[in-house]
Amino acid sequence: MKKHNFQMKANIFTALCVLACFCLLVACGSVNPTPEQVAQKIADKQPLTDADYSTMIKYCGDYAEKAQTYYDIINGQNVTPTETQQATSDLASLYAENKYLDAFSAALYAVDESQLGKENVEKVKKYSSLQAFPLPGGAGKALENPAVVGMIEDMPDTDTSPVIATGDGEAVDIQVK
Repeated sequence: MKKHNFQMKANIFTALCVLACFCLLVACGSVNPTPEQVAQKIADKQPLTDADYSTMIKYCGDYAEKAQTYYDIINGQNVTPTETQQATSDLASLYAENKYLDAFSAALYAVDESQLGKENVEKVKKYSSLQAFPLPGGAGKALENPAVVGMIEDMPDTDTSPVIATGDGEAVDIQVK
């Protein structure tokens, strides 16, 4: 009887240890904060970490992947006005469902990609082709070619700001450093 009682206590102790280890792994395994936590840090003007940027990139990337379907319809050549209207409505609904999108987009626009860390830069590269993904400063084509310093776009005739070039293409830094 004593041997059976000891065995039962040992099994209970082992089960409790396994449960405690599992709980510890679950608690430590969630390295990245939740979108709610990152949004609160942004609202409180606290410094952001690589993990915070990782959460924001994933959040905005998930949105951008879903939104791209609607952008493809809206920008499509052989699309009926009804399809365009439905895609626009669906895109607006998707936007409304993502309540942290504006805060995260603003934070990503404001940071230079060099501050994101290597893993986050790779994630940005993954999402950079999506129309709705907010690119950090220096991201996009500049991630591929560091000589690209900006984009040249057609400017309206009424624009009075200084223009260095007109047309479409890339502005490349050709000065030898």
